[in-house]
Amino acid sequence: MKKNILYISWDGILEPLGQSQILSYIKHLSINFNYYLISFEKKRDYKNIKNLNEISLVCNNLGIKWVRLNYSQNIPFISNLLNLIKCFFLSFYIILRYKINLIHSRSYPSAFIGLLCKKIFKIKLIFDMRGFWIDEKVDAGLWKKKSFIYNYGKKIEKLLIKNSDVIISLSENGKIELNNIFGGIIPPVFVIRTCTDLKKFTPKIQRKNALITLGYVGNVRGWYLFEPVLNFYQYFKNKQNNSVLRIFNITDHEYIKKVVEKFNFDENDIILEKCSFSNIQNEMKKIDIGIFFIQKSFSKKASCATKLGEFLATGIPIITNDGIGDHSEILLKSKTGIILKKFDNYNMKKSVDSINNLLNDSNLSKRCQKVSRDFFSLESGVKTYLKVYNSLLQ
Repeated sequence: MKKNILYISWDGILEPLGQSQILSYIKHLSINFNYYLISFEKKRDYKNIKNLNEISLVCNNLGIKWVRLNYSQNIPFISNLLNLIKCFFLSFYIILRYKINLIHSRSYPSAFIGLLCKKIFKIKLIFDMRGFWIDEKVDAGLWKKKSFIYNYGKKIEKLLIKNSDVIISLSENGKIELNNIFGGIIPPVFVIRTCTDLKKFTPKIQRKNALITLGYVGNVRGWYLFEPVLNFYQYFKNKQNNSVLRIFNITDHEYIKKVVEKFNFDENDIILEKCSFSNIQNEMKKIDIGIFFIQKSFSKKASCATKLGEFLATGIPIITNDGIGDHSEILLKSKTGIILKKFDNYNMKKSVDSINNLLNDSNLSKRCQKVSRDFFSLESGVKTYLKVYNSLLQ
């Protein structure tokens, strides 16, 4: 008989991240387990009726019981408190009604609910961290270090880590930091990086023309540093005139155009396109080398960009910066990317000079694909989750 899993996600399944990094795993694991999935969905995401219906159909066909909670942000502290309360009572009901055997909580707020339920019902808990959430608030300038809310948050973090049965980290560097900080109180830690469906993201046909296409995919705000990307492309354009930058983004086109206006690009230098999550694997095949930069900070040691594995699976090398998860170690060791130490003139020019040598390597695409299989494959992630689940359900 299948065991029953309660999966609590603070992120929405209607978002691209939820589809690639939550639903992708659960679809495969639902062969072995019954899933009761709670997710917080944002109002704007309900507008895509087609997406909602497609995901609902997938869940129904696989027997995944998906319960959607509306994510409220009207009054920051009060709204989050109400979100936690309604999630707790829903979890309480599901555990009683369906005799849940294991709780899988994704991110800190979900893990807090999971911990309360664990204490009440004596059910084992997986804390799927997704990064250092408390420190992210400080690094983003939202909280002040040593403030009341920060200190309280760190106490909660310690409770979550101490009382979870297994922790999932997105990076080896994040795992190292956890062991350095928490030492003997830490439960077993498994590293499962952001997954890539290798059946969906397949290698592109090798380029046959002289035009070099740099590609940027996804978010241009928050932790992502979009202006340095344009600055890098300007250096590259000066050296390699026969090039273009393709930007695939859904919602921020006006903002992107405004930032681009700061630079002296010709009209045909940059191509801005809308692209849905369901079609991004095809659009990526138009790219010769992917590029993205992320703000370096302590909390980002525990991160892993989803697009990293997706670029590599498509046979595309990457230009990015150091200090983010295991990005540098993976790309440099495998010779599948270029790492910027700083965004200054010297490092920009040095990296630009390396691009042609990288792209002219006849074995580059095969190396990229191998790295995606070794570090980012959905199949590998599913196997690790299955191992974790079975160890806790014995």
